[in-house]
Amino acid sequence: MSKKLFRIYIAVSLDGFIARANGAVDWLGEYDPAEFGFDDFLDSVGTLIIGRNTFDQVMEFGDWPYEARRTIVLTSRELPKDRPANTEAYGGSIIELVDQLRDRRSADGDIWVVGGGSVVTQFLFGGFADQLDIFTIPEVLGSGISLFGRDAGGIKPRLLASERYNSGVVRSQYGLA
Repeated sequence: MSKKLFRIYIAVSLDGFIARANGAVDWLGEYDPAEFGFDDFLDSVGTLIIGRNTFDQVMEFGDWPYEARRTIVLTSRELPKDRPANTEAYGGSIIELVDQLRDRRSADGDIWVVGGGSVVTQFLFGGFADQLDIFTIPEVLGSGISLFGRDAGGIKPRLLASERYNSGVVRSQYGLA
């Protein structure tokens, strides 16, 4: 069995924001995820790790798009009773969660660290993420939720690949291990 990767796969504005200050991602609406191979990426994923605010936001979009995958919501609050199947709350240690997921014997596929910003920061700067795919969107927001928090620093990702799409989006894939 191959090693399960903890992957950060995320869109960011040209000025480094993953969302507007209010959490809105409406600026991503005109970009088609199919252009960037999102379906192939999702096919490689067995488990999602998502922050509570991001989980709540995705729930507002309508039907839960990740029903077939295990979803772990990092939260200290109880999840709604009508939450999607395969969704669980986790309020424990990130280190213990990572150890549990790496040791799991089933062939779940990779683990997608979905976001938001604080979740990405914990995994990236805690040394738990293996790969970082950043899709730089040619939009300048001016302010918002930054991909990397103020205390971010000290990692040196290795560029594995880059690609430019017809829409002007640039994908930069980095190895972190």
